[in-house]
Amino acid sequence: MVRLLLMPLALLLSQCNGAQNAHQSQSEQEQTMPAQNQVHMAQDEQQPAPVEQGITGKVLWVAGNQMPSPDAPPSKGRGVQRTMYVYELTNSSQTTSTDGVFHANIQAKLVAQFTTDANGSFSVSLEPGKYSLFSKEEKGFYANQYDGENNVFPIEVQQGQVTNVEFQINYQANY
Repeated sequence: MVRLLLMPLALLLSQCNGAQNAHQSQSEQEQTMPAQNQVHMAQDEQQPAPVEQGITGKVLWVAGNQMPSPDAPPSKGRGVQRTMYVYELTNSSQTTSTDGVFHANIQAKLVAQFTTDANGSFSVSLEPGKYSLFSKEEKGFYANQYDGENNVFPIEVQQGQVTNVEFQINYQANY
């Protein structure tokens, strides 16, 4: 009986250790990242603090049956906490892709890393420029949008402006 109770605990601990080791592979880039590119969180609230230039938005989890139906509108998803990575604009040729949405060996400079709040909200200061946005998932870095030039989840920050971003994580959704 005791073994049966300890087995789930051992599995949970091994998964936590595996997630910790997965983040260590990016640690060199994360240490050289400017401190200004960290997520801005308000001290008294769990809402992201406003930024004057950069990106703000929400990360949404979408799963299950998303087929259109007159009886049920499609889900818009729910906010979810994730570790997000902002790279210089990354072309699909600069990554190793699995299933077209999971990426590894990203050959672009890491610009910022942040964790969304529990509702998926975030705000990050960034210099003007073009970037690619990824979430960290078990199978690798996730991004599911491309532009006409095959750039992965492209976002653009213009001088003095904040770009609104909705990042859907929908690899477990059926359409």
